[in-house]
Amino acid sequence: MFAYTPVWSETSAAVNPELPKRLPKRLPERLQSDLRRAKLAAQFISMALPERYNTGYNLGVGGAVVHANRLLFVRRSSRRGRGNWQVPGGFVEPDETIEQAVIREVEEEAGVLAAVDGVLGLRNRYDPDIGNSIYIVLLLHPLSGAPQPDNHEVDRAEYLTLEEIEALDQIPPINLEIARRVFAPDRRLLLPQELSHFNGMTYTLFAG
Repeated sequence: MFAYTPVWSETSAAVNPELPKRLPKRLPERLQSDLRRAKLAAQFISMALPERYNTGYNLGVGGAVVHANRLLFVRRSSRRGRGNWQVPGGFVEPDETIEQAVIREVEEEAGVLAAVDGVLGLRNRYDPDIGNSIYIVLLLHPLSGAPQPDNHEVDRAEYLTLEEIEALDQIPPINLEIARRVFAPDRRLLLPQELSHFNGMTYTLFAG
């Protein structure tokens, strides 16, 4: 009878890419599965992104915060988009997830601490002057804080009804559509689910 004394652990295997390409047939099936997972984890750790994929892209988020059937809107006071009414948001920093970025932007611009409920929609655009731009809109609910503009990027922050939003003089089409989708009876979300990769790292999957 074949006897096997385990000397392998997922942690040690995950950092050692020199794993066998072909597994012995006599190893227990569960161990073979564990070794395959460890080999995939090692490949994931050692695989670097091609340099061309780290340039020419920008990722932004918008936070649709809903409270008492009203949507949080801010009015831009900075040079770009001055006077525009829109949901708070901005660019995702290199060390942030989209959830962290949208929570930060909402609090910085409007003074409201909020939590993410799901992804409401996204916009993808390519422009030769600015490159490939992705904008993800997330639905949130407030945890604390009353709307208060930062008086730097925005000069007004308040909860508005859909009727009040539709009556605004200066609102980009994308933000008007976001408001309509927020209050639509058939609104659908991609909901967050935390998963783990082969190497033990956790991440969030948004799925419908």
